Amino acid sequence: MVVEPRTSDLQRLTASSSIYLDEAATLRREPWFPERERPKAFYERFEDRALFYDIFRSRDGYHVYLIGPMAMNLEPHLREMRIVGVQSGSQPRVQIHFGLQIVIMRVRLPLEDTHLRVVIGEQTHEAEICPNQSEFFRNERMLVTINKNNRLEWIADWARFYVKEHGASAVILYDNGSTDYSTDDLRETFASVPGLKQALVVPWNFKFGMTDPHRGPKLGGNWVRFAQPPIYTHAFRKYAAKARSIVNVDIDELVISPHRKSVFKAAERAPFGVVRFNWIWVENIREDQSALPRHSQFVVRKRGLAAKNRGKKWAINPRRSWLASWRAQLWTHQVRGWFNLTGASIDFFAYHFIGVTTNWSWDRTATPDFDPKLHRKDKLLIEVFADVFGTPRNR
Repeated sequence: MVVEPRTSDLQRLTASSSIYLDEAATLRREPWFPERERPKAFYERFEDRALFYDIFRSRDGYHVYLIGPMAMNLEPHLREMRIVGVQSGSQPRVQIHFGLQIVIMRVRLPLEDTHLRVVIGEQTHEAEICPNQSEFFRNERMLVTINKNNRLEWIADWARFYVKEHGASAVILYDNGSTDYSTDDLRETFASVPGLKQALVVPWNFKFGMTDPHRGPKLGGNWVRFAQPPIYTHAFRKYAAKARSIVNVDIDELVISPHRKSVFKAAERAPFGVVRFNWIWVENIREDQSALPRHSQFVVRKRGLAAKNRGKKWAINPRRSWLASWRAQLWTHQVRGWFNLTGASIDFFAYHFIGVTTNWSWDRTATPDFDPKLHRKDKLLIEVFADVFGTPRNR
């Protein structure tokens, strides 16, 4: 049963301290190739004003992190930015790292400072310094994900799977402005999952971004992501620095081991504390198309290597020393730090369910017919679902 914090504790745990550029000022984040035409929806979802999503203390309390979306044309302004501790008057040296789709900034401020002042160009902003919340998740095996309007039934099945199959004990879900239900509904959903000890729903109502018709550097048209990439570093630094292990998976992804191993335990024991795994796409094929789709209804995938995709996800042990570097970045599909940890494990695969979707990114409603030359029923999926959800073994 999930341990529910008191209302005051919950507000403290989930509070964020953000800084936005002045709306009336001319200084703005601009897209790559700003002179090129784009649809109206692009600009509605483009984050032009947010500097930092959250400002909080490090796990030891001596440093303050400022985490925000990628800088782009704001980079020279951020390099010249000054930070002042409001209570102490201290003006520390600013350390700044422009990572992949993220800005990580760190300063050393006295513990007496509960607020800081940011001076960027002609603008001055004051913000609260939130406390570090790593103690809340001490020794937990923790799932991290972002969500918007995924069905509550899917979220419950997802959490139940990781608790029963892998030994997950905690969840932190960043809710990106869901409109189909409230954060209380999400908390109640997690409270219904047996064996889940801690669950935190963090309101994360920042602009997500969308695919750009004009390709940008490194990530092509997918460079325009704002709200999602920083959550992993944010979760690690603010909430999970004292956790036993962290797994990064979406609601439509279930990590399965052919040997039925725990991905959390594997990360805790891995030489560098990192396990990375590839996707296997699960086809949108099921017997009853009229019922609400659920993970356990889908057991068909393509034959051979055609089923696999090298879009990797990861699990980590956050206590490993190399992650102590303030520049270490946890990204959507990579762990970026002192080591180039690119190898994918053969002991784990993230089964990616095409039929479990709100179609927010692309249309996944097509339902192909089963073709024995192209498709196969995945016996491992059938076995795991029978153990976790009680579905038939003779499908």
